Amino acid sequence: MVVFLVLLSITLLSSLYFSFSNYARDNHHFVYLANAFAHGSFSVNNLPPDYIDKVQIGGDTFIPLAPMPAILLVPLVDAFGIQFDDLWLAYLFTAANALLLWLLLKRLSVPAFTRRYLLPLFLFGTVYLSSLVVARSYFLSHIMATTFLLLAINETVGERREPLIGFWLGASFLTRSPTIFSLPFFIWMLKPKDASWVNPTWVFSVSYKLVLGLAAPLAFYFYYNYARFNNPLETGYGSAVLLTTTLTEARQVGLFNLAHVPKNLYSLLLAAPQAYPSFSSPTLSFPYVYPSPWGMGLFFTTPAFAYIFAADWHKRIARAAWLAIGLVLLPLVLYYGVGWIQFGFRYALDFYPFLFILVALGMANRFDRLARLLITLSIAINLWGAWWQMIGFFMLPPNLQR
Repeated sequence: MVVFLVLLSITLLSSLYFSFSNYARDNHHFVYLANAFAHGSFSVNNLPPDYIDKVQIGGDTFIPLAPMPAILLVPLVDAFGIQFDDLWLAYLFTAANALLLWLLLKRLSVPAFTRRYLLPLFLFGTVYLSSLVVARSYFLSHIMATTFLLLAINETVGERREPLIGFWLGASFLTRSPTIFSLPFFIWMLKPKDASWVNPTWVFSVSYKLVLGLAAPLAFYFYYNYARFNNPLETGYGSAVLLTTTLTEARQVGLFNLAHVPKNLYSLLLAAPQAYPSFSSPTLSFPYVYPSPWGMGLFFTTPAFAYIFAADWHKRIARAAWLAIGLVLLPLVLYYGVGWIQFGFRYALDFYPFLFILVALGMANRFDRLARLLITLSIAINLWGAWWQMIGFFMLPPNLQR
């Protein structure tokens, strides 16, 4: 454990060093968007020309990414300017995630000894770590969406104040839009014990109160889209500037299309590390093996996720969590892109809080030597992934480099 703590400390300090040394000063979209918000504009015409994921209409440039991170960055960018590093925000929200996750595990009656292992598993034994050490726009969104989902889930298993749950879910939606598909999880968990599915009048009461909380985030979402594209449902992803011909050709098939499902499921479940520079090369070169930049399967990056299958199916929260995972997955597997460049399938972070509920329930009463071994292995794998995410992608085979 001491070795892991030392390695983690070195990794996090290196993340700060690379960021401050301008080693990774690109794709900080939200800093520029926050600066635009501070000046009363939705256009980011000062965005560096080499940035992707931008939409250019006439003389204006817009960002299709959901805007909540930029909203929260406004006072910081206003105070420190566009040189402010949003990595600090990622670290701040990670501290909040640690506290919220600990509280959730406690509310799920997970023993304290097990909680002490599960907390580092989530933060350092999943693709969360590789997202944290880079914390560019796409990854920052996942970190912040995790916070809002954990707030909503904690409120659901705690005080159960429906409008507040709706607000946190709405904040998550304004950060990573697929998370809104988890709404049925909260409706199911708020179902009164004596209520019946045969006569679901309670659904309207619960949903109405949730919508009260959702109203403000949804209203801003529709207004933001309309102000930019004259369409409340248009985000700009369909016309955003892309990096590779592969993504361009995939989007031509459709922004959301059944044709994308096989590739996304492969990335989610089956994709494995690859030979470097390729298996067809006469010999392999250092580093000999590298993670697929298109993502890797859940169980390759976090073997401890195998415990989701040990969760007690008879518990309402376990069934509701499975439902949330399935529903959030729907838009993700239909989407044309799988999230280049990344370690693991980073889009899965949109449902990680629900997945982790299942892990916690699976390990709660059977925390044995195998569980500790898989947690240790998961942390080791993701330390490798964090370093690759910071510097390793510069060693990609020539056909995959920018």
